[in-house]
Amino acid sequence: YAETVRKSGEALLTVINDILDFSKIEAGRLDIESFAFDLRLVLEDVIEMLEPKAEDRRIDLILQYAPQTPRHFVGDAGRVRQVVTNLVGNAIKFTDRGHVLLTVDCDASDGKTCRMRMAVTDTGVGIPKDKIAQLFEKFTQADTSTARRYGGTGLGLAICKQLVELMGGSIHVESTVAQGSQFWFTLP
Repeated sequence: YAETVRKSGEALLTVINDILDFSKIEAGRLDIESFAFDLRLVLEDVIEMLEPKAEDRRIDLILQYAPQTPRHFVGDAGRVRQVVTNLVGNAIKFTDRGHVLLTVDCDASDGKTCRMRMAVTDTGVGIPKDKIAQLFEKFTQADTSTARRYGGTGLGLAICKQLVELMGGSIHVESTVAQGSQFWFTLP
């Protein structure tokens, strides 16, 4: 019973936080901060936080940070963490076997700035091609039975898209049913 109460509390907190973030974004009241941070440490924290969920599902959770990729940036580490947490959390939720892989690379660099690419690849259920276009819309899920089977409000990906765009980036997805998905975003 205690475990059910804990899980229910976490689910409710997630819904409340999603609605609050979405409301702030819609009202133009969400500020993007700009501070120095170590991207690799931020991502390692996300992996460490989500590792127990991956272990419960008996899937591998892997961070692959390319060796020559810069680590130190100026930006909003909290919002980057939020986007990555949502994408990796979704990947874990929709993967019954195999792995979830978070890769980080520098797509382009001029010596002072770098366009970072972070991709979350899973071996999960995948998404039908005709449902991909609506994934980033608010209160939308690829399958109407998804909320019943996996939980969620359909706000997470909409919030991710808006946060990435507020930070000057873009977000994308490719997927094959029964083989898995890859969500990736780039940020300057």
